[in-house]
Amino acid sequence: MTTVSARDASRGFSALLDHVEHDGEEYTVVRDGRVIARIVPAASRTIAGFLARRAGRPPLDDDFAADAVSARELLAVDASDPWRD
Repeated sequence: MTTVSARDASRGFSALLDHVEHDGEEYTVVRDGRVIARIVPAASRTIAGFLARRAGRPPLDDDFAADAVSARELLAVDASDPWRD
């Protein structure tokens, strides 16, 4: 994790976000020698990822696995503007 001052983070925020988004870079932001924030890539949650994290654990029952697969449609991001009529 790269350490960056609050001033430098502010001045180069767009570039910093580009590094986070495209390179998976993580930053610790410090001000006056104190850690005030961490900027890390947002975790993408998927059913496949959940099932991968479950590997090696007791198996899910058939009903749960079917429910998880059918819930995939509910995880879609609604890109519409909620403030627009």
